[in-house]
Amino acid sequence: MRNKTFKMAAAALLAFSAFGSINTAQAQGGQWVTGYYGGYFWNNSDYQAPQHVDMRAMTHFVFARIGPGGGKFGGQPGEVLLGASDAQTSKKIGPGAPYRTVEQYLVDRAHHVGTKAIIMLGGEGDNAGFSASTAPGVRATFVKNLVDFMVSRDYDGIDVDWEGIDSSDTESQARLEQLIIDLRAEANSRPRYQDRPVIITFPAGTLNPNYQAASAHDVRVAGLVDQFNIMSYGMAWFGEGWDTTTFAPLTGRTGSRPTDIASSIKLYVDAGIPRSKIGMGIGFYGLAYKPPFTHPGQPTAGYDFNSFSVNDVTWNYAQLAKHGYLSNGIYGFEASSQMGYRTYPGGGYTPSTRNTGATGYVSYEDETSIAAKGAWSQSTREGEGAGGTIIWLVNYGTTNGVNNPLLFAVKKAFLDPNATDPGPNPDPLPPPPPPQLSTTLNVSNDWGSGYCASLLVKNTGDYPGEWKVALPFTDSVNSLWGGVYTVAEEKLNVSGAEWNKYIDPQETREVGFCATRKAAPPPNEPPPPAGSVTGTVVISNDWTSGYCANVVVTNASSSKAVNWTVTVPVAGTVTSHWSGKIVQNGASMQVSGPDWNKDLAANSSNRDVGFCAAR
Repeated sequence: MRNKTFKMAAAALLAFSAFGSINTAQAQGGQWVTGYYGGYFWNNSDYQAPQHVDMRAMTHFVFARIGPGGGKFGGQPGEVLLGASDAQTSKKIGPGAPYRTVEQYLVDRAHHVGTKAIIMLGGEGDNAGFSASTAPGVRATFVKNLVDFMVSRDYDGIDVDWEGIDSSDTESQARLEQLIIDLRAEANSRPRYQDRPVIITFPAGTLNPNYQAASAHDVRVAGLVDQFNIMSYGMAWFGEGWDTTTFAPLTGRTGSRPTDIASSIKLYVDAGIPRSKIGMGIGFYGLAYKPPFTHPGQPTAGYDFNSFSVNDVTWNYAQLAKHGYLSNGIYGFEASSQMGYRTYPGGGYTPSTRNTGATGYVSYEDETSIAAKGAWSQSTREGEGAGGTIIWLVNYGTTNGVNNPLLFAVKKAFLDPNATDPGPNPDPLPPPPPPQLSTTLNVSNDWGSGYCASLLVKNTGDYPGEWKVALPFTDSVNSLWGGVYTVAEEKLNVSGAEWNKYIDPQETREVGFCATRKAAPPPNEPPPPAGSVTGTVVISNDWTSGYCANVVVTNASSSKAVNWTVTVPVAGTVTSHWSGKIVQNGASMQVSGPDWNKDLAANSSNRDVGFCAAR
C-alpha cells in the first residue's frame, strides 16, 4: 500500500510539471470571481432566483451540485449522483421551462455573457463517496461518468470538492491527486475541450499558524488545478484559548484569534504555491454569539459551545435581513480584521420570527468588508495579493429575492469599480424558437344545430414550448375540456391549461368541446304577394257567453311567408291563447306564429293557433 501510494504521488508530481501552467493566464489577466449557486435553493423565495443572478459579476459560475456514489448519499461507487433535485431533472419548471432545466438555464446564461460554467463535485459529507468512487478498480468509470456529465451539460470545468482529508491519510491524498490528473486527461481528450481546455478548481481549508502549515499534498494539488481557493469563512472556534472574533478576518490575527486570510495565504505561498493561483473565500453569511458576548475580542473559555454558531443556512445575509438583524442593534467595523459586526447590548436581540433565542452580536460580510478584500486581493504590496475569490453562496446575497447587494459589491471590488447595478433581470436569454403546431378537428357527434368535436394539436417541430392555436369559428362553445379558450373575431383560440400548457416535439394534446351552430339566415326570396296570406276564425266550441276557436292561416302564394302576421275579427275579449302570438285591438286581433314556427311554407296552412274569448 505504501509503495502504491508513493507511485501515485510521484505521478502527481509529474502532473504538476505537465499541467502547472495550464489556464494560469486567467489569473494573470485579472482577478477571478468564482461564485457557487445552490441549485437546491433555486425556488426558495428567501433567496435569489435564477433569472435575477448577474452573471457578469462572476468570471466562473459554479452550479451546486453533483456527488460521488457509494457514500453517505447512496448510489453505486463510480456513479454520478444529482444533488439539486428537480433543478437538474425537469424542464417543466423554472425560468427556462420548457426548453431548459434550471441547471441548463443557468449554464446558458453564464455562457451568454462569456462567464465560464463549472459543476461542483462533492462537498461536506461526501468523503466516503469519494473514497468508494476513486478506488483503483472504479476510478476510470467514475472519471468517464463525470466527463460524460460535463459534456452533456456543456460545462467548462469541474470543482473537485473533496474536503477535510486528514494530513495522515496519504491514501486519500493520492487518490484525490490522481482523480484530478485523470479528469484533466479524459476531458481534454474529448472534442468539447479541444480548443477550450477543461478548468479544474479545488477549495482548500484555512490554516491556523499556531500549529498548521501547508503540506506537500497541498502544493501538489495546487499544481494540478487552475484555481486553488481557500474556504476562508467562519474562521472562528469557541472555547479554551479562543476569543470572540469576526466572521472572515482579512488581517489582524492574534494568539487567541489565530486565523485570518492573509496568514493562511502566506502559509500556502511560503510552501511554494504562487499567489496568482490562490483565491480567498467570501461567504454571504455570518456567525453569531449569544449574550453576554457583545463584540469581538472577548474570551470564550468556560462558556457552553452552544453560545456560538456559524451555520450558513441560519446566518446567511438573506436571513439576517428577513429577521431584523440588519435593522436592529449597532453597527461596528473592526479595523484590525477589516470586518463588520452588529452588536445588540442590553440582553441581545431576540427576533419574534424565529426560535434562535437571543443574539449578543453577529459578524457577516457586507459591502465594506468585501471592498477591503477586493483591494487586498489586487494589492501588489509585499505580503498581499491573491488570484481572486470564491463566493458561498450567491443565493444568500439578497434581501428581497431579487436584488443581490453582496454580489454587486464583489463585482465592484474584484472586477469593475465602475460597475452599475444591472437591474432585476440582467442579460436575459433570447427566447427559444416557438413550437411548430398542426391541428386536426374531428366531429364526433352532430345533431344539426350543434355538435361535439375533438381538436388534436401536434408539435411537428424540434422545440418544446407553450401551445396555443386559433381556428376559424362562427359557432358558440357550450363546454370545453383539456384546455382554456376564448372566442373573438370569429376565431376559436385554444391553449393549454396550467397542467398541460407545454408540448414537446412530436407530442400531441387533445381538447374536446361541444358547440351550437349559429342559426342560418333566412333565404333571400321574394315575399308573398299582398293579400295572399289570410286568416280565418273557425269556432270549435261555443257556450253563448264565450267560445274557443282556431285561426286557420293560409299562404296561397308560391313563396314562403317569413314571420307571417294576419289580422282577423274577434267577438268579445280574448282570455287565453296557444301555439302563437295574439294581440287584440278592439274588435280585431293581430295573429303571428310562435318563435319555433314563425314561417309558413308556400301553398300551405297553419291550424295550430287557438284562443278562447268571453262575449
